[in-house]
Amino acid sequence: MNNENIGKSAGFPDALGRRLPNFLVIGAPKSGTTSLYYYLKQHPEVFLPVQKELHYFSYEQLCESGKGPGDAQVLGSLCANIGAYGRHFAAAKSEKAIGDISPSYLYYGAQDRIKAELGQVKIVAMLRNPNEKAFSQYMHMVRDQREPLSFYDALMAEEGRRLAGWSDIWRYAESSLYADRLQAYIECFGKENVHVILFDQFIAEPQVVMKKLLLFLGVDDAVKIDTDEAYNRTGEAKSKTIANVFNQPNPIKSVIKKITPDAWRIALRLKIMDANTAAKPDVDERAAAYLRNYFANDVIKLEAILGRGLNWG
Repeated sequence: MNNENIGKSAGFPDALGRRLPNFLVIGAPKSGTTSLYYYLKQHPEVFLPVQKELHYFSYEQLCESGKGPGDAQVLGSLCANIGAYGRHFAAAKSEKAIGDISPSYLYYGAQDRIKAELGQVKIVAMLRNPNEKAFSQYMHMVRDQREPLSFYDALMAEEGRRLAGWSDIWRYAESSLYADRLQAYIECFGKENVHVILFDQFIAEPQVVMKKLLLFLGVDDAVKIDTDEAYNRTGEAKSKTIANVFNQPNPIKSVIKKITPDAWRIALRLKIMDANTAAKPDVDERAAAYLRNYFANDVIKLEAILGRGLNWG
């Protein structure tokens, strides 16, 4: 890997001798980051921690906006300090690329803190048609038995929820505005160090996308990556009981956490939740029209940043 663009500490030991990330996947949520995590974990020159999302660099903002139903439960699994963060990378050895995949970093604008603590790291942004992303994020909360409102009503409630201190996961539309947030990372790290993956291409041509990403990360792009499986789909829960077991505080969930290794438990949850997920319904026209208008200017700005049309009508 070319080390000319790596900062004072990126990928190098912290005070306890643990290597820290030299690349971060900053989001956006529901844009393929979970699938990307499992694809990259197959590469022998890439290290990713057992827990996909650490959210260390946005932890304070998440605490400040963690007042929605179930938000506090999520906060309990995240990294509150550099010591906890470093422990997730203690097993890293000679891998060339060490990563942190935390989708909140794009929304909360964590670029300055990332650069201050990690140096000139590489940044990967995964972006999805915001109309689809907003609905998928909503369906994620429906699947997990946290969202009781219809999609349109949830969109109308979004500003009130934000003012009440609910986290970004509830901000289906507002968290799908990309342009200014992406531009801030480009200005902080330089355009050559920010790699953008578009969800549609990731789904249609995963091998092409992965090869370009591996080249960007400076690892062997000839390594074969199995991209056949998609992870963390959203849709209606087939069984609310099963969804509640894995997403709401309960004795069964506590016992499972105590007796199973993290990697096994996380993989099991994904498998069961996927099997329990039905297809997404269609978006009603009121919500679709609202979103098209809401995102119109942001899409134009993003097209200018990327230098290409997006056809995200």
